[in-house]
Amino acid sequence: MAAPHEVVSIDVWELRRLFNEGRYLERLKLGEFTARVRRRGHPSPPRANEPLCTWSMTIVYLDQHDRPVALVHEYRRKDGTRGASGQPDPKWLLHNGIVYVPEATM
Repeated sequence: MAAPHEVVSIDVWELRRLFNEGRYLERLKLGEFTARVRRRGHPSPPRANEPLCTWSMTIVYLDQHDRPVALVHEYRRKDGTRGASGQPDPKWLLHNGIVYVPEATM
């Protein structure tokens, strides 16, 4: 059994930077990772300022051995496009053997 990974809390902007620099979305599109929906809620909260029928989704990215490498949140519109920033928002990331999570905010 593999040893557990070190978990480090970092600023949300730093987590997004690691996600982008690690090209996780690009690697998903290239087939290196697969995506599975973990949670899907409908409709999205009004505060999200998204069109009616937009889904709030939590998605896990898995490597070739079905091990999680990232957990992201995104709004998915009826036409299939991503809402809000248009990019997945990482909530958990395995990067260079370390698990990164966003710092708790009050």
